[in-house]
Amino acid sequence: GRAAMALRAFASTAAKRLGLRTSGLGSPGSLTGSTRSSTRTFASGGKGETYEGVTIHHASNWHKFLSQGFGGVMWFWIFYRLRHDYETFLFGHAAHFEHEIAHDSEH
Repeated sequence: GRAAMALRAFASTAAKRLGLRTSGLGSPGSLTGSTRSSTRTFASGGKGETYEGVTIHHASNWHKFLSQGFGGVMWFWIFYRLRHDYETFLFGHAAHFEHEIAHDSEH
């Protein structure tokens, strides 16, 4: 009834002020969805693929370049740690404790 209409009107107004798509909310006086919708254009300039009302924007070139750089740093770090701590990766921390026990028994 009246509470549902007031809630729908509030949600529609809030969504419009935030710049969100309002196609599924409907207008305050009708029970059907509104045909008018507004979309935001993010840093991509509005280019994107829309599927079931969700728009996935294409990444810009600097995003792609930055992701390649961070990915390279990540794999460098993984291989660096693997090279220096391969025994821990393979055998766990037991190899370190066994080495310490053997070293203590020599003294």
